[in-house]
Amino acid sequence: MRQFFQSFRFLSYLLIGLGLLFSEEGLAQKRKPRGVFLTDTIEIGKPFSYSFSFFHDPGQEVFFPDSSFAFSPFEVIDQDFFTTRTDSSGSLDSTVYRLVSFDVSSRQTLALPVYVYSGGDCTEVYSEADTVFLRLSLPVTTRLDTLSLQTDTQVEMLLRQFNYPVFVVVLLSISLFVTLVYWLFGRGIMKQWRMFQLQRRHADFVRTFNRLNRNARERESTTEAEKAVVIWKKYLERVENKPFATYTTREILDNIPDEALENALKDIDRIIYGKVKSDQMDSSLQILKNIAQRSYRRRRLEIARAGKAIS
Repeated sequence: MRQFFQSFRFLSYLLIGLGLLFSEEGLAQKRKPRGVFLTDTIEIGKPFSYSFSFFHDPGQEVFFPDSSFAFSPFEVIDQDFFTTRTDSSGSLDSTVYRLVSFDVSSRQTLALPVYVYSGGDCTEVYSEADTVFLRLSLPVTTRLDTLSLQTDTQVEMLLRQFNYPVFVVVLLSISLFVTLVYWLFGRGIMKQWRMFQLQRRHADFVRTFNRLNRNARERESTTEAEKAVVIWKKYLERVENKPFATYTTREILDNIPDEALENALKDIDRIIYGKVKSDQMDSSLQILKNIAQRSYRRRRLEIARAGKAIS
């Protein structure tokens, strides 16, 4: 009988020990972190998600890995945290990591730890490793000559774009250059330009007037003489800036008092309007030309003196 009780006591202790062992293993299994990939396959360079959670006692303080942790063969892009959820059975902390991989291995695994703080120190508790598979975008082949490139010889026309910044810089540079040149040489340039215009008009007048005078003399034509007088009046109008083309003989003499000019105009009026031939027609027209020459020299001198006065 005594031996029976000893055997029963030993069996009871064994069952209690096994129960405690299995309960501790269950508790340890319950308090082990869990990490899983949220996708079965990944591609190189494309982000994907990894969920990580840990169920623990409410009184425990735990820490999850941050971006400084080595997630090899993966790299961390960012991390989303979730608020701790606590009920009568315990507390649940969870986070989702955004990862990316540049590893070409077809099978890639990851196991992360949780740091449990107790007694001034932290204990690492790792999760079970989870596996993800790499999906290649190119077909796998061992023959390099099976990858043939498709040619495309169609030329794409590119739109020509106007370079506005360069245009503005060039325009401002030209404007600055022109302003500088005008400030330094503008008055002299304008004086020379006025001199050139005056000389060109005078040369045109002399050439046309001489032709009409020659025709009037050789043909004894009053029409040619009349044309010469009209050209003479228009030239004086440009030089003197007065309406000589509309002036009568008396009004011309009032503006240019000259005895020789008076006799010449009276002689020409008799030839044109009186149809009277005169041996003095050539000399009378020459007097008109001399008056125009005198006006030209006076005007040229005025322009030269004005330039000196401004400078």
